[in-house]
Amino acid sequence: EQLDYMIELKHTLDAKGHCILEMPTGTGKTVALFALITSYQFFHPEVGKLVYCTRTVPEMSKALEELRNVIEYRVEVLAGRRVAQSLAETEAVTGDILAVGLSARRNMCIHPEVSREADRERIDEKCRELTASFVRSHANVDSRKTCEYYTRYQDFAAGVGRGCALPNGVYTVEDLAALGAQEKNKWCPYFMSKRLLQTASVVVLNYQYVLDPKVSQVTMLGGADIPVRNPEGSRIDEVVPGAMKEPSIVVFDEAHNIDDVCIEALSVRLDSTSLERSSKNLTDLAAKVEQTKQIDAARLQEEYQRLVQGLQDAGEIDDQVAERISSPVLPDDIVVEAIPGNIRRAEHFINLMRRVVLFLKSYLKERREARTEGALSLQHRMEEEAQVDSRTLKFCYDRLRSLLNTLEVVNVDEFGPITRVADFCTLLGHYVKGFIAIVDPYPEAHGIYDPVFDFSCLDAAIAMRPVMKRFQSVILTSGTISPLEMYPKMLAMTNVVSTHSFQIQLDRRCICPMIVSRGSDQVPVSSRFALRDDPSVVRNYGQLLEDLVATVPDGMVCFFPSYAYMEKVIKKWYETGVLARVMAKKLVFIETKDIVATTYALANFRLACDCGRGAVFFSVARGKVSEGIDFDRHYGRCVVLFGVPFQYTLSKVLRARLEFLKEHHKIQESEFLTFDAMRAASQCVGRVIRSKRDYGIMVFADQRYSKQDKRDKIPEWIQTFMDIAATNMSADGAIQGAREFLLQMSQPQIIDSTTCKSL
Repeated sequence: EQLDYMIELKHTLDAKGHCILEMPTGTGKTVALFALITSYQFFHPEVGKLVYCTRTVPEMSKALEELRNVIEYRVEVLAGRRVAQSLAETEAVTGDILAVGLSARRNMCIHPEVSREADRERIDEKCRELTASFVRSHANVDSRKTCEYYTRYQDFAAGVGRGCALPNGVYTVEDLAALGAQEKNKWCPYFMSKRLLQTASVVVLNYQYVLDPKVSQVTMLGGADIPVRNPEGSRIDEVVPGAMKEPSIVVFDEAHNIDDVCIEALSVRLDSTSLERSSKNLTDLAAKVEQTKQIDAARLQEEYQRLVQGLQDAGEIDDQVAERISSPVLPDDIVVEAIPGNIRRAEHFINLMRRVVLFLKSYLKERREARTEGALSLQHRMEEEAQVDSRTLKFCYDRLRSLLNTLEVVNVDEFGPITRVADFCTLLGHYVKGFIAIVDPYPEAHGIYDPVFDFSCLDAAIAMRPVMKRFQSVILTSGTISPLEMYPKMLAMTNVVSTHSFQIQLDRRCICPMIVSRGSDQVPVSSRFALRDDPSVVRNYGQLLEDLVATVPDGMVCFFPSYAYMEKVIKKWYETGVLARVMAKKLVFIETKDIVATTYALANFRLACDCGRGAVFFSVARGKVSEGIDFDRHYGRCVVLFGVPFQYTLSKVLRARLEFLKEHHKIQESEFLTFDAMRAASQCVGRVIRSKRDYGIMVFADQRYSKQDKRDKIPEWIQTFMDIAATNMSADGAIQGAREFLLQMSQPQIIDSTTCKSL
């Protein structure tokens, strides 16, 4: 399957198109991808960078380690050829490359005081207090503290000229932090990694750095004839070597939820609390403006002159402010023209934002009923009621960014509420199609009045469009990305060369998927709304859990459709003694909405499995555990899905998106809901198989999984191991099947010498 995967990748690169590929986890997908693309770069240098996007820092480090192994092997092979051909090192290329990972400050900061802060916002704020351009400019005058690591980084970068600051190699986030901390270096790894983005052949970073315009680093990845800013924040005339090469390949790994990432990046949510804080932010800004007038009025006048000259000169501001409050608008949609005269003066801009906030407060509590409104209609209402025209709205972000820099604001995150309002204004001014305004007075479905205003993006293609335009080839890949045909529709992908799902080749049957449609008493089991309060369903689910706990060794993971349903079922199990009987055999841990508590629960779950006690982890589909945590080997011998993880279908945002998909992409409501539920289910069950040597049981406990429309959307590599008899089983039949499977797995494995060889 690695060879087939690489063949499809090469076809895509040759055709200069895009592809969507599904390959089972643990089959060497990442190694195959890096091996093919870096070799393609080696023979076709014109293709430029490889930008590899993943979700978490551990996944980033794992990918870079895989890349390091590939490059070390290539260097070794080329060195052998060089010796065999009696070539000098200068006569042949070594095959080495520069590859770097980029993450947030909290993962890279090595300053002894700043890095001790637990909160991300506090780390960013303290870093800015020590490295901002205006702080450094005042350091010699009033002896302000600055960051010695940032100063050493500046000296180091200036000493090596405009080229790469480090020799070729593969640098993970941890590697850069360790290098920066060395006594001979003592430079900042965060700013060093941002500098290396311009010259690296391979860049590994988070999705948001490419898709979310508020944190995008895409302009740092290269671009012909684009002025490049150096890390100190001042404009430079020359272009950094290597930055002229336009990046051409971007890979989104674990891309099954990429449409949700795109939509979230361009959506804004406001509530009563955030609007009240916005009003306070404006009051604080007004006070700072008055204070600055008394102390240094020339600063405000200089800013006014810059704004008069136009947007290009107004952009001559501190890069760190630009990073913390980046434009919510996609780069191709930014209007390059002068900021309107009615918001050039700070007082006028603050008064305008006050009118916007008052309008939103009134709009939020206008009626105690849910309502939706198109972006164009909302624009007209704001013009009439708040006297703010759409052209002015477009520049709210730029004006706020410039004002915060002029006022030398360090604690930028404290102004997050008014920043979100400015984001909303800018999005509303730029986009009319693909967005909708929704007011939901009862968002949590508990009957509590707490109105929420959502300015929601409905079209994931808006965020993907500049990526498709900028990069020659876009590759979406995952172990569970079925059904593949939905993604080109939702993302408006054209020139798609390949959509393929690869089978897994195993030397033994190590996956046991089963669909349990009824309990031992032959009563159907399902999490559908009509049966959720049926005591027989909860009882049968409990009996199934008890029997599996008694049968399966080590760790088990159970997923529920939602937190509310999980809490309801666990409460019933506690009352009926099911939990007590389960805990007599295995310890029980539960995922909560608190990330810290869930992290502790996961650590203790692994500890219980390691010491032989065994454990069960209750989790929620689409939660932290289902998306980024692996339960390989003895941590996940069985995964159970109690129900089908459909989204909350009464959600106003979801209803609006369903209507948009139907109208613009001809995707029916039931088709999308089923697709979305099954990709979430596939992601859950895929947590337990992380290599070819691993084995596990997958239990789909809901009668709806036995229907053809649901079953066909399970990844093909799982369907291959599902017998006809396993598509409609009773609970006792599933237990018997699990026993037979585990008995088979307990036998010594005979490995053929021709299998499991890495390419």
